[in-house]
Amino acid sequence: MLSRLQELKKEEETLLKIKVMLQDQLNRLKFEEGALKSIINAQTDEGPSQPASPPEVLHTHVSHTPPPPPPPPPLSNNLTSCSLQVPLNLDDEAVINQTKLLLSGPVDYHIEEEEEEEEEDDEDDDDNNELEAVPEEDEEDDDYY
Repeated sequence: MLSRLQELKKEEETLLKIKVMLQDQLNRLKFEEGALKSIINAQTDEGPSQPASPPEVLHTHVSHTPPPPPPPPPLSNNLTSCSLQVPLNLDDEAVINQTKLLLSGPVDYHIEEEEEEEEEDDEDDDDNNELEAVPEEDEEDDDYY
């Protein structure tokens, strides 16, 4: 009886974590939807010479539920040319964690890549400044002799 209670507590904790993760994901998707709508509106305002092609949609299927909700929009502009279908099993935490990684991976990678490029640019700027300063000191020393 005690082990069953502990098992149920663990399951409850897992479900609460899943709930929080899904709420976070929903908020990100709503934000992404707003951004995509803004992009589409901006493209349609520019004129009919640049028709906006509809992006392909990321399909997810949740088992044991009533009819699925409308599919969410793609997570980034990089994913508009591909379609990804990820089946979910709500009882398997490993599958859920893997799905979360699949859905958030490309966006995170793109952001990290931009940050690394900015850091490299900053380091290059710092290196250039240091290299310029060293020869000037040598020249000043030569003037004193």
